[in-house]
Amino acid sequence: MLSVLLGVTLALTACQAAATEPPPPADQPTAAPAEPTSAPAEPAEPAATELSVLEWAYYEVPEMWVEFGQQYPEVTPIFNFGASDPDIYAKYLAGSGEDLVHFYTPWLQFYVDEGLIQAIDTAKLTNWEKVPEGFRESCTLDGVVYCVPWDWGFTSILYRTDMVPEGVDSWDALFDERFAGHVSMWDSGDGAVTVTSYILGYDEQNISDEQLAEMKQMWIDQRDLNLFYWTDEPELEAAITSGDVWVAYAWNGAYYRLLSAGVPVAYADPSEGRNSWIGQYAVSATTENYDLALAFLDGKLGEQTATHLLVDYAYGHVVPEYYDAVTDEALIEALSLNDPGILERTNFTLPISARDRDRFNQLWAEVKAAP
Repeated sequence: MLSVLLGVTLALTACQAAATEPPPPADQPTAAPAEPTSAPAEPAEPAATELSVLEWAYYEVPEMWVEFGQQYPEVTPIFNFGASDPDIYAKYLAGSGEDLVHFYTPWLQFYVDEGLIQAIDTAKLTNWEKVPEGFRESCTLDGVVYCVPWDWGFTSILYRTDMVPEGVDSWDALFDERFAGHVSMWDSGDGAVTVTSYILGYDEQNISDEQLAEMKQMWIDQRDLNLFYWTDEPELEAAITSGDVWVAYAWNGAYYRLLSAGVPVAYADPSEGRNSWIGQYAVSATTENYDLALAFLDGKLGEQTATHLLVDYAYGHVVPEYYDAVTDEALIEALSLNDPGILERTNFTLPISARDRDRFNQLWAEVKAAP
């Protein structure tokens, strides 16, 4: 299934940028460990018995680093946590000092500009060649690989099919007056700019002040339609389940959980394309455990860990050859694993500048503060 994705390039150079936060794991049984497809490279003796990771909650469980645990049973991963991409970045910038950090597009550029992370020696990664070129390019700046891509997912319009029987085919459904009082947008300036850049056909990496002002007015006008700005998925899912929200900006994990629960929902394939984000791991510029950190990242690309990510958490993994492990029809639907062309129609995120990040956050603050 989806073996054709091994050759998909993803066309990242034509994509837009947006940030996202990962939700809690899907309420799914733990996947049975898969048999390794190849023997790991002979590990060098680790110089330490601990490896620290600045991580998101739920990714610290051993199922999310199976191969590393098998290869280095004497090493104890130490996990510290951030609540959001801005929080994780602020902690790393302040010198939290973990060997590894897990962030999401479009934050890579900020870490590189501040000298917080170092280049990845991909020759030391036995699973690197399994990763499609497009995902690898998402970690490359000026020809240098600075991170290892791992998890990914979609952002699109989630809607109640009983309340919107005609379906949704554009991001402008969030601005449709027919759904007044039953719309929910994510509480994010990056997300807001992404949506309106798709609708208006603007290049999100080159937004003029005039274009940004146009977007701001669109979101101010949209407030009368919006029931609430959601910040975590449980509140959004509860509102969709109750019927209070009919149309929402949402991640595929929410779609999967609602679909599995029997709520009448669908996930739009907008004419402008879905958005998608990529989770990326990078190595600290000051780590004394470089080779051990690379071994951890190589294990992240292994089959057993990938299977748990796919089946337990309902997220995509960057190695398509593992997708046959998914047999849950709802998960296949939620990740569009039965649609070989979906990634070619998807806008994957790219880095944005710190200046644009600040501009987008300021836009959103002004939208919410406007009379």
